[in-house]
Amino acid sequence: MSRSLPDASAGLLRAWPASALAVWAAAWQAGLASPDDVLHTLHDFSESHELDTGGTALDLVQLVGAATRSAVVFPAPGDVQGLPPGALGREVLDAGEVLILERTDGPPLALAARGSIERCRWSVRVLPPETEVEVLGGDQPAGELEYELREAVGEAATVIAGLTGPRTGGPADLRDALAARTAAAALDLPPHELRRVDRILATTAQIDAIVDLAGEIGATAGQLDSADCQLRRLTTLTRRARAAAINALLRDYRR
Repeated sequence: MSRSLPDASAGLLRAWPASALAVWAAAWQAGLASPDDVLHTLHDFSESHELDTGGTALDLVQLVGAATRSAVVFPAPGDVQGLPPGALGREVLDAGEVLILERTDGPPLALAARGSIERCRWSVRVLPPETEVEVLGGDQPAGELEYELREAVGEAATVIAGLTGPRTGGPADLRDALAARTAAAALDLPPHELRRVDRILATTAQIDAIVDLAGEIGATAGQLDSADCQLRRLTTLTRRARAAAINALLRDYRR
């Protein structure tokens, strides 16, 4: 069973560093945050940041802040969410979260974070010039996604309730574990007025936490095989919904 939270972020303080960098940099450009706010957000993920092309956290913030347009995608094997086939290295795709930057002085860039709470390294890859940043991240209506997510919460809870194993523990243990994983999957946002974005991201964090916890329970192989298809579908839904919500916020900041 594939994990819902990206392996690249497993050692970081929180999940989704590229998304956080994208929205805080966009808020800075919109006059709703400062460069220090962006740097502080990066520090929430790791003590130090560096670009594999050379540069520090400040260089990273300036690079993202200078983009004319940005988008975040959550690619997975067999679903690159509109990214050019073969354009990204395996280390970028394995991160599970990629920040795409459109620039005036060159072709688009793809950034992905890998590391730990001590040191985070950002891969920077050049994309084909014809890459259309504006269309990345999906176009499914937010209202439709929010409805699907509400249905998915109950489905995810039903799936995990059917898994039993030596590490299941009691109800209180499961609640504590779920709360910890939900917090790790949450995303702190700058000031904004798109309340639906908050609801979608909160629900995706909850579903991701349930899916992540399902892989830790220690259920029997038969139970996991039975649940695997449902959990994969839920993970696909949360990736689509998270991308739609974050990219809607990025577009709103840059209006």
